[in-house]
Amino acid sequence: MANVKQKSIRKNFLWNTSLRILNIIFPLITFPYIARVLSPQGIGKVDFSMSVIQYFILIAQVGIPMYAIRECAKYREDKEKLSKTVQEILLINSVMVIISFTLFSITILNVGSLSNYKTLLVIMSINIITTCLGIEWFYQAIEEYRLITIRSVLVKFLSLIFVFALIKDDSDYILYGIILVLSVSLGYLYNFIHLNKYIKLFKRNSEYNFKKHIRPILVLFAMSLSISIYVELDKVMLGIIVGDESVGFYTAASKIVKVVLALVTSLGVVLLPRMSYYIENNMNEEVNRLIKKSLDFILLISIPSTIGIIMLSEPIIILFAGKEFLPASSTIMIIAPTIIAIGLSNLIGVQILISYGKEKITVLSTIVGAIVNFTLNMLLISKFKQDGAAVGTLIAEFTVLFVQIYFSINIIKENVNFKSIFHYLIGSILIGLTCLLFNHLISHLLIRTVFSISFSLCIYFFTLYILRNKIVYELANEIIKKYFKKFA
Repeated sequence: MANVKQKSIRKNFLWNTSLRILNIIFPLITFPYIARVLSPQGIGKVDFSMSVIQYFILIAQVGIPMYAIRECAKYREDKEKLSKTVQEILLINSVMVIISFTLFSITILNVGSLSNYKTLLVIMSINIITTCLGIEWFYQAIEEYRLITIRSVLVKFLSLIFVFALIKDDSDYILYGIILVLSVSLGYLYNFIHLNKYIKLFKRNSEYNFKKHIRPILVLFAMSLSISIYVELDKVMLGIIVGDESVGFYTAASKIVKVVLALVTSLGVVLLPRMSYYIENNMNEEVNRLIKKSLDFILLISIPSTIGIIMLSEPIIILFAGKEFLPASSTIMIIAPTIIAIGLSNLIGVQILISYGKEKITVLSTIVGAIVNFTLNMLLISKFKQDGAAVGTLIAEFTVLFVQIYFSINIIKENVNFKSIFHYLIGSILIGLTCLLFNHLISHLLIRTVFSISFSLCIYFFTLYILRNKIVYELANEIIKKYFKKFA
């Protein structure tokens, strides 16, 4: 393969959306079962351990994934340069894995509060190695989303079988941890085995240049660290301050939000390599076109999703996790608006600012967010438990977004479609009214939820079509033309 073929954004988006839909379906199938079998305490133990391990994975990766996507995307037309770049980054990553494992060993032997989780932590530490070998960033850089999706389907299907076959009671939380590790490790091993198909992985180069990678990697590491503080620290602080049960409640609420976020951020994942490529080649019109479409897509999904989750928080929690998790219904109402904040900050902070080489602004925003989140957690968790952590996350995410908007306003101001935002708000208000109506008309929980979601979706998109919203109107007309052409 002389060159890495440039894929179409539409195909990339469809493959990546398929993967995101899979990532939505998988927890919708497994978590309701796991939550009822393991209880909030069991879920709390597993998620607390995962959150601790994420910090050591973060050290091992030192900001490499985002940096590597950008750098490899630049050289995807030159196999020699691409191979050399991948080798340099992998060698840096390998050194950091050794350092991370050393720090993990010291921590687990000396921190008394982790003694009850030692078995789970040792099992999950395997992910520190496999995440390095997985090099997901390479396949994203060359826009090989087809391979990523097919691999994920196979691995998740196997995990699904293991979960229902092996997890039978609340003492199986360690076995559940093993399954989670395997679901990650098998996929990443598949990635590494196929890498030599695309580059000359084992061909030694005479002149390696590690120095040029160190500074930008460390800048992105600072950003990744600050993000992780308020993404993972909530669970860690909840576990230490108030116990596993609150971690379980918070996990249930955050998993539902992440299901929607997977769809909201699906387009953003395929944009970073393409955005970097356009900027590198001074294709400014294409850059603005991508930004405009991305903003529209994110707000199209995130605004109504936020309203829907707030209106249906109680039935969603009961159906998703069981009545035992009902205290999480207020938690999910609090963190639901983060769907909008994270969707937009993912576009502005990662896809736009990093593509323009303005990592320092993204780092600044996430550091500010981390400080806000940690401070609020310290003040609120002991009294309000999982709801206190949710408030801290909500305010932190919007703080990050506002800082990013302030420093990138010149890039995005001409790409904001206020008319479309008005359309989304009108449609979302109608979603709220629809949910209120069915709440009064139907008492059966499942039927009420199904009717509320179904009618809300129909009313929302019909409203946007009537208002001639650009995305919905053009897509609907395209589907209608294809349908009539097929049967004409």
